[in-house]
Amino acid sequence: MILTEGCSLLENLELIPVNILDSEQAINNFCQKYVVHKSQILFTNSKISEILSMLNNDSGEFILTDDVFKIKFIFASCDGTPIAYGPYCTELLSTDEIKILLSHLELHDISAESLARQRSRYTVKPQQNVQYYLNILISNITGKPDIHTVKKVSLINSDKETKEDIITKDIHIKLVRDHYAQEKRLMESIANADFTEALDAWHFLHGAVSYNNIGHTMDVSRISAGITRTLLRIGAMEAGLPPEINDYISGKSTQIIHKSRTIDAINLEHERLIKEYCDVISDYKSRKYSSMVMSTKYFIEKEYDKPITLNDIAYELSCSSSHLAHLFKKETGTTPMTYLNQVRMKIAAKALSETHDSVADIAASVGILDPNYFVKCFKRQYSITPTEFRKRFL
Repeated sequence: MILTEGCSLLENLELIPVNILDSEQAINNFCQKYVVHKSQILFTNSKISEILSMLNNDSGEFILTDDVFKIKFIFASCDGTPIAYGPYCTELLSTDEIKILLSHLELHDISAESLARQRSRYTVKPQQNVQYYLNILISNITGKPDIHTVKKVSLINSDKETKEDIITKDIHIKLVRDHYAQEKRLMESIANADFTEALDAWHFLHGAVSYNNIGHTMDVSRISAGITRTLLRIGAMEAGLPPEINDYISGKSTQIIHKSRTIDAINLEHERLIKEYCDVISDYKSRKYSSMVMSTKYFIEKEYDKPITLNDIAYELSCSSSHLAHLFKKETGTTPMTYLNQVRMKIAAKALSETHDSVADIAASVGILDPNYFVKCFKRQYSITPTEFRKRFL
């Protein structure tokens, strides 16, 4: 394999550019192509030449550099021909994080949005992965199975390096404080059943994340979903939501996230979960049912499509069926099973008015497998049969 073919193959596989710097013109083109801002002192012929002069075929070292915007390059020599592997990044930065970075760097002639767009074009990979694949390229071309070590070279003086360390620390402190403030805001807005505020806080947290070690993006999204669920559960606890309901809502969401196959689906589940928590907490605060009755109502409204009994509900709530029936009747004026049929018939009526599904299919969809029994229940609530009800709408 020749060098140009190997570079092209690696670039296509890993989506990280590989540039051969074997002439003055190649170096010029490289600098013009990747410079984003004048503060990136790497992109001058003199600096590139200085780096390339450090390469030594005998030492077997790669030269690693990164700039003020945390954009990285690796320089290497392949049988005497210098190459540059990059740009790439090893961490994600949100627009908010980039704003903080630019503020500390005192750079006002480049916008955070512009820099964020530029960085988003670069592949994000762990440093060890980048080194591994570059080692494979060099080994295949040279025929030498040597493992090249990486030497990090700083192109700024020690005073500026110290300032850079301070900036990095300040950015981290600011991000941690902002993050905790938004987490508190999310929990408080859930406790207050404020959907708009809660969603805004979640969007801030969702957009302002950075990972020093990038893994599979679906794994990262699922971890993020787990953190979100914990915050929402805490907010719901502060609102006094019964533990049974809190656990049910959170558990259902866990199942949905586990089955999700795209990041978009996971993000939609975040929003759905926030809405459900706010709706349930709002209902809980306004009606002031006891925890047991509230939990019974919620359980019925979510499990109506299953063949549940009074004993099933009592088992879920760890109480006796007689006590549950008495308390539910006292607070709502009806029994749990009557309420179950009311919920089922209300949902069935909606399906009859909006779909062409058969009566048997609709009956099954609300947890009643006997169509004749379904017709009796429906007629008891609406005084007409399902077929007669449908004729009014279709």
